[in-house]
Amino acid sequence: MRTALGVVTLAFGTVAALAVPAHAAAASQLTVSVVPEISSGPADHSVTLECEPTGGDHPDAKAACADLIDAGGDFRRIPPSSAACPQIYRPVVASVQGVWRGVKISTSARYINAVCANTETGGHVFNF
Repeated sequence: MRTALGVVTLAFGTVAALAVPAHAAAASQLTVSVVPEISSGPADHSVTLECEPTGGDHPDAKAACADLIDAGGDFRRIPPSSAACPQIYRPVVASVQGVWRGVKISTSARYINAVCANTETGGHVFNF
């Protein structure tokens, strides 16, 4: 009886030990940036965003992470918000770079301006 109990305890101990590194590998650490294409525009702006668990200096990290999780880490797959996108030509490149669930990523897209970068990607990831 002691042997069987010892095996069960060892088996649960092994599962618990494997679960911790798997969760740690799933953590996401990102730099989210909006960079103007025209040098006379506003300065570059970037924030850090951590997901699973949520953190970094992004002002709405919880909502930004939720959107990215739903989109599989690709902000270009996030549905647009219902907010208006002003047609003011100040082109920017919005990007997300870093590690998403253990995989290195670097994704960017061009938008007519920073407001449109935010609204066309759900209103959270580039809301800073």
